[in-house]
Formats: sequence, structure tokens, C-alpha cells
Amino acid sequence: GSPKVVRPRRRSKTHTYYAPRVLCLLSTWPYLSAFRTYLTELYRLATCTTNFMKAPIERYILNICAEVPAPPPGSFEVQLSILDSTIRFWAPPADQPVAYVSLPYGILFECLDIGNVLFAWYSLACERKVLLVSGQLSLLTVCAEILCAMLFPMRWSHLYIPVLPRFLSPMLDAPMP
Repeated sequence: GSPKVVRPRRRSKTHTYYAPRVLCLLSTWPYLSAFRTYLTELYRLATCTTNFMKAPIERYILNICAEVPAPPPGSFEVQLSILDSTIRFWAPPADQPVAYVSLPYGILFECLDIGNVLFAWYSLACERKVLLVSGQLSLLTVCAEILCAMLFPMRWSHLYIPVLPRFLSPMLDAPMP
């Protein structure tokens, strides 16, 4: 699935160079699990031995970013099929009493015991600083989003950085909650 760049040499020999690609979806919508499934399936599609791709990979990204609508609050859902997976995007009614975030809440409880989950929630509810550390970066954003969702009906209104690069760690000493 990588593009080929061919450069002629003096003796008319050609060499093939491969350039890596990185796909990332940035969204204000809380569909992290659905986006992860979509990117995983897109990766499988781009790297499978038989050529199932009917369009360039950029076209698939354009499809989910510009052509797949976000469902309005209520009973509507949007389904997107890729390979053998059907990805669902749905929004609960606006008056639902519990915040809905399309996240796997079980992951938080697999990473932290109940005492630490309650302590993290208590700290956030008291507007204190909370620092999550993990050897797996993919867990940090998911766990941080789950903790923020658990604050419902309150909201975290202070600085929120789900993943902080090491060189920006002096920001942790900034005077803020």
C-alpha cells in the first residue's frame, strides 16, 4: 500500500523507494472505538495480499471525514461497512440522564482497581490535578476520556492533555488545577 517513487540513475537503472504513511483521525465526536475499528480495518484492507481496495487510501479517509454524517441526537444511527466489519455511529437522546461516550468502560477497570478509579474520579470532581501514566500510549486517551465521561453531569473545564510528550513535561508544574 505504500507509494513508489522511481528515480532514474545515470545508467537508466531504477530504484524503488517506499515512504511510510500514518493515518490519524482527529474529531470532536466521542466515537473513539468506532474510529479505532475503522482505522484497523483500513489498515487490514491496505495490507492484505489480495487487492480489495477499489480506490486510493486517501479516498477512504475522505469518505469518513467528509461524507459520513454524524448522527443527530435521538434514535438515528449511521452504519459504515468496511471489509467484514460494520461500524456503528449512534447518538442517544439529548435528554438522556447519563452521558454516553462510545468507549469501552471495561478498559479503565482492567487498568486500575476500583479504589484507584474512585480516587481519580474524586480528584477530578474536586478539580485537582490527575496524571495518568502508562507504558501503552493507546490506553491513555481512552482512560482519560472515560474518566472525563464519568464526571457527568459535571464537566472538566480546565486544561486537559490526554497524551503529553516528555519534552513538554514542565507544563505539569503550571499553576492550574
